[in-house]
Amino acid sequence: MKSEPVMIFALFCALYAVCLGGPPTASGGNEDWSGTGMSFTLDNNTMIASMARFPQWDNRPEVTEPKPEEENGETAASEVAPVEAEEESDPSPILIHTVQKGETLWDIAKAYNIDIDTIAAANDLVNLNQLRVGQKLNILKVKGVLHTVAKGDNLWDIAKKYNVDVKVIIAYNRLSDPENLQPNQQLVIPGAKVPKAANRQPALVSAAGKLQKAFYYPVYGRVSSRFGPRWGRMHEGMDLAVNTGTPVKAAAAGRVTFAGSNSGYGLLVKLDHGNSVETRYAHLSRISVKVGQQIEAGQVIGYSGNTGNSTGPHLHFEIRYKGKAVDPSLYLLK
Repeated sequence: MKSEPVMIFALFCALYAVCLGGPPTASGGNEDWSGTGMSFTLDNNTMIASMARFPQWDNRPEVTEPKPEEENGETAASEVAPVEAEEESDPSPILIHTVQKGETLWDIAKAYNIDIDTIAAANDLVNLNQLRVGQKLNILKVKGVLHTVAKGDNLWDIAKKYNVDVKVIIAYNRLSDPENLQPNQQLVIPGAKVPKAANRQPALVSAAGKLQKAFYYPVYGRVSSRFGPRWGRMHEGMDLAVNTGTPVKAAAAGRVTFAGSNSGYGLLVKLDHGNSVETRYAHLSRISVKVGQQIEAGQVIGYSGNTGNSTGPHLHFEIRYKGKAVDPSLYLLK
């Protein structure tokens, strides 16, 4: 019989193993402690115990590091999925701008980051200085030309006309049926050469608000009287001596605001050029325009004469800026 100390020690080891993980397993020696997880060798009343394996450690729950997206319940920055870019709310290649009070073409071009030539061409603007409050303007999103399809037009001829790849036109205008263009359909031609707005009409007022040397001569003739004091009063224009019946042309594009008889002026035409610029043509023998009519620069508005307070056939020509008469000779082009 094993000595009492040895038995006590063996019992202690068995109880220890059971507390750690259940029934122990023993092998070897004189004792069969199956399932203790321990092996014992008893030799000459000496017992050597060794821990063979502990099942409770093998079955312990696996601890893993939290994934980046689980930290603090938020997605880690490095794992943020790219946000899909929102589609443009207006896929049309043309925007519509409504002119506001005080706006100039230069203001609008700057706001849309486009040049004035593109805006002028897209809207057939003859006079860059004359915008009306509430006027609708076509604004292209790229530099190019706005082409209005005419009857019989086809995309290949249009592309050839502007020297632009037909594929570029199809893609930019999102044409689902390029072979079926409709009359009056508008197409943006990206990269097409835009006619210089300066070739249409010089700017009468600079971006800084200065009146510029940009008016055409209404007639060519000898200057019979200049701007300035005359006969004890201010002569608010310049007189150009020409024969009666000489065609008088608009010094700049504008709108007719007056066309008729006006006391000392005789037969008079007034043109509004926008931006507080006005020109007057007096002593006419005949008027060929009417109030409200849009006039292009160089268009005949009447014929010189000798009506009103006049000492001989001539044209009395005035330029007014912000209601004040200025010397025309300072602003007429050579």
